[in-house]
Amino acid sequence: MSDAQVLSICDPRDAFKALIRNIPRSEFTTPFLLSVHIYFDAEALDNAAEVAEDHLATCLNMLAFTTGSSFRKHRIRQIVDAETSSKDAMRDIRMWGDRIEYDDPQPFLVSEHAHTIERLLEFDIPPAIRRALRWYRLGIDASAPDDQFTYFWFALEIVAEFQKPTAKVNDKCPHCQSALYCEQCETHPQHRPYAKQAIRAVLMDADEGCDDATVALLDKTRNSLMHGATLKEIESSLPDPHESVIDTLGRLLLKVLVRQFPKEMFDGSLVMGLPSTYVHYMMATVAHIRTVVPVDADGHFDLNFTGIVAAIKPLGPPQSALPSVVKMTIEQFAHLKKLSYQTVDQQEMLERIRNKIREQDGFIYALVISPDMAVINSAIQKGETGEWQDFFRQFIDTAQVG
Repeated sequence: MSDAQVLSICDPRDAFKALIRNIPRSEFTTPFLLSVHIYFDAEALDNAAEVAEDHLATCLNMLAFTTGSSFRKHRIRQIVDAETSSKDAMRDIRMWGDRIEYDDPQPFLVSEHAHTIERLLEFDIPPAIRRALRWYRLGIDASAPDDQFTYFWFALEIVAEFQKPTAKVNDKCPHCQSALYCEQCETHPQHRPYAKQAIRAVLMDADEGCDDATVALLDKTRNSLMHGATLKEIESSLPDPHESVIDTLGRLLLKVLVRQFPKEMFDGSLVMGLPSTYVHYMMATVAHIRTVVPVDADGHFDLNFTGIVAAIKPLGPPQSALPSVVKMTIEQFAHLKKLSYQTVDQQEMLERIRNKIREQDGFIYALVISPDMAVINSAIQKGETGEWQDFFRQFIDTAQVG
């Protein structure tokens, strides 16, 4: 569609009206995005974002269904009170801050990880386990919690099927779970373990703390997702927060995958990481403001209007290495505060260090991000003179990485 074209989608039941147009780009290296304005009724502005999510999902689903192209939400920019009023009336607006300018890399890769990978690759990994490792990777990377759980479950099913014993087990009574008996044949009917039984066995074998309640929770969640529900829709039956079920499955799956390698490989020389959470949380800010919103000739809000820009500012420049912590006295910290309020070279750096401190045992411990530490070390090594350079010389030897 051209930049000047506006598509209008009106819900036949008057649930919403959506206006869609391109966001023009002067630089073609930046992503191409669509702007979507959705008009709908909500009880209050504070809960309108949740209603908007449902209507936006309907639009995205139907766009994908009717075009065969991919569509996904980029962000909610603003929620505006659209009650009928005079042209220049002040309106309540909830303005979402842009995502933080960049996400720092996680500087934890060390040579020990390369050694661990080389050691594990000495094992001839079966094709089934390779497929399970792929789904584990995709689950870690997936942005949607529902997708993460589903991908982890795929990996678990593959391992369980691979490990499924060939020996048959007794059919069980659906009520008391005891072995069924056929009086006419005078024997216990048997079958190969079902997938559900194989998964339970794999989980129980991998983690002694995994009990029937945990297995039942995971199985119930899997069934709900596979039959079209979402984690949000079944959150009343899940632990609080409901996303924690993803971490439960992810951590159990990791233990299951580890057990697919020879036990003797894990002799204490390998370095393995365990995330604190698999869920991808995102920080956002919402500004509550009142301002005039321009409208076009049809009475719709101007699609070009961006309102007041709200943004999340990062702590400092990107860092690809671990930060450091320096130790200073109370008096030295007072001097740092004084320097940070003066118009001096590297004032922004001094402000960053001043704002990231912790007091303990009569000393101040300050966080210094790696780019700032590089600036400080370079200045000291070159013998630069100056008030802030001389200040850091007093305690730079206390710096510890991490």
